Amino acid sequence: MQTKTRKEADPHAGAGPAGRICAAVCVFAGVGGQAVFTVFVLLLGLDWLPERAALPAPWPWVVNVGWLVAFALQHSGMARGGFKRAWARVGPAGLERAVYVALSGLLLLGMSLTWQPLPGEPLWRLPAWFVAVALAGFLGTGAVLAQLDQGRFFGLRQACQADAGGSEGLRIAGPYRYVRHPLMACTLLFLWGLPVMAPTLALLSGGLTAYILLALPLEERDLLRQFGPAYAAYRRRVPALIPWRAPAARAVPDVSRPS
Repeated sequence: MQTKTRKEADPHAGAGPAGRICAAVCVFAGVGGQAVFTVFVLLLGLDWLPERAALPAPWPWVVNVGWLVAFALQHSGMARGGFKRAWARVGPAGLERAVYVALSGLLLLGMSLTWQPLPGEPLWRLPAWFVAVALAGFLGTGAVLAQLDQGRFFGLRQACQADAGGSEGLRIAGPYRYVRHPLMACTLLFLWGLPVMAPTLALLSGGLTAYILLALPLEERDLLRQFGPAYAAYRRRVPALIPWRAPAARAVPDVSRPS
């Protein structure tokens, strides 16, 4: 059976010169926030972060849990079709993805700068070389992103091309042959593969892990709606996060042929 692509061109997708500049600023903010967050987590996990003055109880929990809830609502809410339809009524459709990236980065930046220390002994304290596990997760994330259309992933392509908002056929290649969500798998490895798991970091890693596990079913529902039986078969064949089965066959749609 031949796999074909599906294009749903949006006539409002192009964002114009001002929109392209806005998209570039959004991507800079998003990537910058992610970079600060990555360094913050590594410093926490190595116990190298300078001590911060703690707020009186229960405010550290209120602040930290508040950031986690805000991150979850933004990530899941803006990824749903309802938000995308609402955005199309108030702003250029070509900027929707870039704005999502920017707000994600800004939330991670705010989380990193104001995350509150929690008292208590570490869940574990391992040799410093154990950070290689977290670094493997970080490098794995980069390797997965290298397999993707990064212009589309960060929203630059949608802002620059009037027909870049359409969805393509299901592509099964690289790490997606082993797990359905390699970015999330690498993120979990990064969050937990650290030498010192103090309560401050445990809440951060645990909260983001809970969000990932709760959000994946919503994402899978959207993918089933988008790709139909093709994704259902892929889901039966390929594990979600842990690569415990032989890799699936490579399937890359031929985008050079018409639908």
